[in-house]
Amino acid sequence: MTYKLSNWIKMFSDCEIPILYTSKHRIYELQRDEQDITVTVLTEIARQDPGFSISLLRHAGRSTKKEITTLSHAISLISIPLVIKMLTDLPILEKVLDKNTAAKIFTVYAHQYQIAYMAKEWSVLRKESENNEVFTAALNRGFIRFLLYIVDSNKADELEKIYLSPDENHKIKEKELLGYNVDEIAQAIAQNWQLPELIQESYSGKHHNPKITGIRLATELMHQIVSQSSVQYSEELINRAAEYIRVPIKQTPGKINWIIIYSIRDSQQYLPYQPLLQFLMSYSPSIRKESKLSGTIPPQKNKALSHYINLLRSNDSNSTTLELIEIAVSAMKESVGFSRVVFMSFDSNEKCLKMYLQKINKELPKLKQLSISLELNKLFNQLLKKEQSLCINSKNQHKFSDLLPNTLRPMRTNAAIIINSFYVNKKIAGCFFVDHGQTDKALTSNDLQSFKTICTELKAAIESTIIKRKSAKRAA
Repeated sequence: MTYKLSNWIKMFSDCEIPILYTSKHRIYELQRDEQDITVTVLTEIARQDPGFSISLLRHAGRSTKKEITTLSHAISLISIPLVIKMLTDLPILEKVLDKNTAAKIFTVYAHQYQIAYMAKEWSVLRKESENNEVFTAALNRGFIRFLLYIVDSNKADELEKIYLSPDENHKIKEKELLGYNVDEIAQAIAQNWQLPELIQESYSGKHHNPKITGIRLATELMHQIVSQSSVQYSEELINRAAEYIRVPIKQTPGKINWIIIYSIRDSQQYLPYQPLLQFLMSYSPSIRKESKLSGTIPPQKNKALSHYINLLRSNDSNSTTLELIEIAVSAMKESVGFSRVVFMSFDSNEKCLKMYLQKINKELPKLKQLSISLELNKLFNQLLKKEQSLCINSKNQHKFSDLLPNTLRPMRTNAAIIINSFYVNKKIAGCFFVDHGQTDKALTSNDLQSFKTICTELKAAIESTIIKRKSAKRAA
């Protein structure tokens, strides 16, 4: 059956948009003390739930003639009590849809969140104002994809096949399936619902707004990633992205991957899972190009690192945090080749770092009963205030050596040390310490990149395990 635009508008307008379980659960927890429920808190819930986000924008658009620009603006127009009532009354996605359909919507949600995060970060790089306006528009630009699963799951499946296909004739196939291409339907609905102008305008190829250019470019980039199952970006796309975000072409692939990783970290505690995680490779394209200049990674080491990365990525909910950290420590020792690898856990009660795991060459002394008080050690006190890495080398040893415990001080005058504060779900978990011991081996860019890759994969594995356990408890 071929629908007219008026039919599509009515079909989508009549559907009730469910929200994520996490959104409803969070509002129930906050209602214990209603003073904690602010526009900022409600905006954060909406940022993590595209279904609730579009519900807010639709409701606000119908009830006011004022132009909506951001999620917080929409909440302010509706009022906090009514938004709380919406969160309480709307059905839960995980309960009203079967598991397969819900999983497909979660995938679309994850893609939309990452597009929004990328568009906002690009806007920040361009030093533009109203970054939240860009995030709101990018998060909701693809609302047709997940709403179609609610009104017609069969057509939604067909549309996703078109979307995931590397074939470029998307609009023709969309028109054959829906009677119109997706942009035409979405623009008509966006205008009818009076969604933010950035959303409405983003469906038109005829625009001169750089914010829309960023949203469309981020959408195109994400489409290439999911359709090609790769982060090997085309030269043409990288050139356009580099020009738009004002970053050198050689640095652009690495910058894009960095943004994707951080979007996963930012949303992982709320969104049920992150399908793009499996697409991230151990080394970004920019690092690979760089390695040709600084020396390639020996094949046996590259293979060993891939083995440990696969172990972290294939973890299940039965893996303990200790087991995952042990895999990471082994990766740093065996595949990168550090002589000393130490992980110190953070004791929040005593405000100190304590020895948790260590792998050290046989000829080197073990670090027994190592404990570092943050109140007494200025270096670690500063390091643990945020997630960051410190590289100590021959040029800056004189600044930091005396601030290190005796057992962690450089063993040679040309020694290089990496210290990394490690966060999980935005909370300090501990600290990594690695060096090459008493050898004359220098710290290479490959060593540093491999170290950072392992830390990133470990964080993702731990946070993923936490989410799976919470999901299992909810299901039980």
